[in-house]
Amino acid sequence: MRIKLTDLAVLAGVAVAGGIAGAPRPGRSGPDRSLGGILARLRSSGLEGRELADAAIAAVNEGFPQHSVWHLWESPETALANGRGWSHQYNAILAQVLRALGFEVRRVHAARVRGWRHPWFYSSHSWVKVNLEGRWLDACASRSTNRLGEVGFVPVSEELAYRRSTPYTVGLGLVPFITFGVWRAWLTGRDVAPWIYRRRD
Repeated sequence: MRIKLTDLAVLAGVAVAGGIAGAPRPGRSGPDRSLGGILARLRSSGLEGRELADAAIAAVNEGFPQHSVWHLWESPETALANGRGWSHQYNAILAQVLRALGFEVRRVHAARVRGWRHPWFYSSHSWVKVNLEGRWLDACASRSTNRLGEVGFVPVSEELAYRRSTPYTVGLGLVPFITFGVWRAWLTGRDVAPWIYRRRD
């Protein structure tokens, strides 16, 4: 029996749809799990300069207690409200927060970065560059311990400017791996791999 390409496409679509439908539901929202809430808290802190930027990194990290590439389709604002996301979502919020606080920022990404205490691990990643006194420093909300210029990873491929299409092109590349990982976990009775969904540091 010959299998047509349309049949394979339908099967792939069903697999992806099943994976999306089975994604975890959002937990209870925290009181400051919004862009406005984060900004209000930071503006009332009395902090300035580097200390304010560091506080912004910690505040955005706190707003995303779950790491998730299982919810690629959510906007950064929705991901924040739901308390889960990946670098293209939480660092989009970080860029908005820093910009609203008066910092000059730009977003970048790299196809491969290495770090987070795993020197053998490579991953695509997006983060923020902040201009502080004429120096462009890295900022990333991936860890609560991150500070301006101290992000816990290094790019091992070219650092590229972030474009509107970036989360879609990167996300599409991840969909087959996420779908496979989710279905394998379901069929074996195991938890999904932590790179797909986990509580963040």
